[in-house]
Amino acid sequence: MDIKSLNVIGHKNQQVPNSFIIQPTSTRHLGIILPGYRYSADMPVLHYAGRILLEQGADLLRVEYTYYQTDFKEQPESKQEQWISRDVFAACNAALSQRSYDQITLVGKSLGTIAMGHLLANARFQSATCVWATPILPLEWLRARIEQIHPHSLFIIGSADELYQPDILKYLESVTKGRTLVIEGANHGLEIPESIPKSLAALNHIVQALQEFMSESADR
Repeated sequence: MDIKSLNVIGHKNQQVPNSFIIQPTSTRHLGIILPGYRYSADMPVLHYAGRILLEQGADLLRVEYTYYQTDFKEQPESKQEQWISRDVFAACNAALSQRSYDQITLVGKSLGTIAMGHLLANARFQSATCVWATPILPLEWLRARIEQIHPHSLFIIGSADELYQPDILKYLESVTKGRTLVIEGANHGLEIPESIPKSLAALNHIVQALQEFMSESADR
């Protein structure tokens, strides 16, 4: 497989770091990885999600923004959302220009789920399969966007994550006809504090859920 970086100009005319992995044979499936604030595309959940997509024959765009190295957090919430929206749309537009795709899978972690919410406002992404890892459930507009578009979805979150809201999650699972994986005792990083064996077991559950969900989605 060929790996390259696309020329992507985003917020304030700055380059948006990315990796684009191209299948050696023709494909009409594009996977898009959208990291968290400090949870990069190389961290376990996103790494294995990308591996699964590649094994399914998808091209893969990894948007590799590093907002923690900027003044992103110092900006008002509206400016933050404008920043990430511009960056992610620019990256996705560049990827979509590479081939003709009729299947898109979005995988976001935390901040990346906000990016997913913005993408879903665009018709090109409204039939996408979505994996929401630790979604920002307190954001009313994001909940409303998921309810409105109701993409086929997998939600992954830990019971010890401060963003975990069981009733909201159950409702969103219902409206998207999707699935939810709650990792008992896991924090926002989807790890079990002070227990490496339990954290590895949790990762195994997550990878199994990703494989099952993505295989099911590929057959839809």
